[in-house]
Amino acid sequence: MNVFMKPLALAMMMSAGSAVAAESVSREELEQRISELESMLSSRLDALADAVDAQSESSGKEVHIGGYGELHYNHLNADGEDQRLLDLHRMVLFLGYDYSDRVRFISEFEVEHTLVSGGSEFGAVEIEQAYVEIDVRDNMQFRTGVMLMPLGIVNETHEPPTFYGVERPVIETSVIPSTWYSAGVSLSQNFDNGISYDVLVTEGLKTEDPTSNDEADPFYLKGGKQKASYADAFNLALTGRVRYRGIAGLELAAYAQYQPDLDQSAETSYAESATLMGGHVIYQLAPVTLTALYARWDVAGDAAAEAGKDLQDGGYLEASWQASDRWGAFVRHSVWSEQEDESAAQSDIGVNFYPHPDVVFKADYQLQNDDAGNVDGFNLGMGYQF
Repeated sequence: MNVFMKPLALAMMMSAGSAVAAESVSREELEQRISELESMLSSRLDALADAVDAQSESSGKEVHIGGYGELHYNHLNADGEDQRLLDLHRMVLFLGYDYSDRVRFISEFEVEHTLVSGGSEFGAVEIEQAYVEIDVRDNMQFRTGVMLMPLGIVNETHEPPTFYGVERPVIETSVIPSTWYSAGVSLSQNFDNGISYDVLVTEGLKTEDPTSNDEADPFYLKGGKQKASYADAFNLALTGRVRYRGIAGLELAAYAQYQPDLDQSAETSYAESATLMGGHVIYQLAPVTLTALYARWDVAGDAAAEAGKDLQDGGYLEASWQASDRWGAFVRHSVWSEQEDESAAQSDIGVNFYPHPDVVFKADYQLQNDDAGNVDGFNLGMGYQF
């Protein structure tokens, strides 16, 4: 009999018995029997609730939903040409599922620039994350699927309330081609002393082939991201990161990636290997945070040297001040070079306003030199996460 039905049936039987023998049972005895029945029913219900809670906790099954998005207004002057753009840059949804306390699924679905159609040059739909994570130990995780690369600062954590500036730092969209995700496997571990490491084996870059396209740029590394879409995997990439967070307010990180062959075993080899080395430091002291990042690509082969693209590097310095829970300001200076004899520079200054910790309004002004494109002006933005 159902656990709910037993006490109810007993209650009905006792009630019926009480009605028949009402004349022979005193009021005090009847109240005592009712009290005992209520106590037994309450005990049974508590036991049932405890059993349900225990089963739920042991299974660990739970669905997680989240997301973020950002709207941008860019009012810029590009070397004398006026540009005014309003764009819902991206809307992203997170969906995760816990199979148990040790096995989970994580995904990220993104739509950029509101729409994708046959005539759309900019819109995109992307699956930036879709992987299964397994706790090998309490401090060690194995992942397989589509993952964000642990390179730079904003590639893994780029929700709008988490960084300053309407646009992401230019070094982390050019030299480190964020958002950068690949398919493969990874192993991560965190130690009690604040040190952690990540090791990944994933698809490599595949840059444009000049043997089939006269206008191709075989050393445009950002354009070589295959995005786990029918990715050629003749030459897998190896990525590693070591990070230290053992002191409050301090983060030190060093990372590297090795690409064995940028042409992914094309019939006629047009490129050789490429190695990325980089690191950053973030130090927060009360309301002030200081950030420095540097990254460098070394592209092997005579063809890269002849094209002036064997060395591509850049870095930035940033200082920010969190004046209150609602206001923050920053200044950032970036320098980079993706071509020999090129020395691009950009300076940014701006403010963030937080009406809620997960909602931000941004305003900044950017100033570039000629090598960067001489694009000056201001940007406004709204962003959120949940």
